[in-house]
Amino acid sequence: MKKLALLLAALSVASVSYAKEVMPVAEVATEPAVVEEVKAAPVLRVTSVGQYIEIDNTSSNGTKHTEDIGEAVHFGNYVSLALGDKWTFDLMARKSWTADTDDGMHSDNHRIELAATRDFGNFTLGAKWRGESTYDRFYIPVSYNYGMLSGWLTPAYTFVNDGPVGESGQDYFYVEGEPVALTYGPVTLAYYVEGYEWTGDANEDGVESDWAHQVRLRGQLFSTDNFRVGAEYRYQFAQDVKYKNDKDGVENNRHIAILNAAYDVTENLTIDGYYQYEFNKYDEHERAAVADDYYGEFYLGWTYKF
Repeated sequence: MKKLALLLAALSVASVSYAKEVMPVAEVATEPAVVEEVKAAPVLRVTSVGQYIEIDNTSSNGTKHTEDIGEAVHFGNYVSLALGDKWTFDLMARKSWTADTDDGMHSDNHRIELAATRDFGNFTLGAKWRGESTYDRFYIPVSYNYGMLSGWLTPAYTFVNDGPVGESGQDYFYVEGEPVALTYGPVTLAYYVEGYEWTGDANEDGVESDWAHQVRLRGQLFSTDNFRVGAEYRYQFAQDVKYKNDKDGVENNRHIAILNAAYDVTENLTIDGYYQYEFNKYDEHERAAVADDYYGEFYLGWTYKF
């Protein structure tokens, strides 16, 4: 019995040793931990703020405008915001006064603009609303940029409110823009168009449509690290004014010269301004002749970028 017990113990030890040699040790598979990247939600941030003053001088227009300083003095405030790297938002509020050395300054009008723009790379698309006391206008601004070739256009519809003489009771379609602009170095040559198409019969002056066409040449004259001077010449080579009696209106082949400058006070603060002079040269068609006159515009503003 003792021998039998020793034999069974030896067989037990042998079987355990054999099992360890034959049976493989199970390996536990370990997978690398997956770390999910959490993107932060876009934050609406202010990118710039600014103010400006603009003085429009139309004192040469005979009895229509008799102010000897300017028909209007505008004071504007604006702020720009961005949401991520695709959306931008702009808000502008402006107050206007008439100004005259004899009669002083009187409140005249106001303007508010709200705009949102989506950037698609070489193309942008937006929506804009402008409100004044006499009208509300809704725009769909578009623009593109492919290096030397660029352009922009802002088709809009205007709802005319009850207002002073000079605003018709008829709504109208409006479009403005430079659909084609060619840039080479510091010089840009562009084609500009602006048009009005009244709904209904016509506006209060009997005008059904008014389209103007310009060629524009602009460029930089001088620049340093923080100072820039530029100039622009515009020639309005055609204006087509149609009346509801099928007569052609007076054509204004105006010449426009603009001198502009900008100075970077700091990396974030910029002061800029311009002076614009227009010589209006009228050609009679089927309407009464109009005496040539001029228009002047002065602008000075500042912008702080964040």
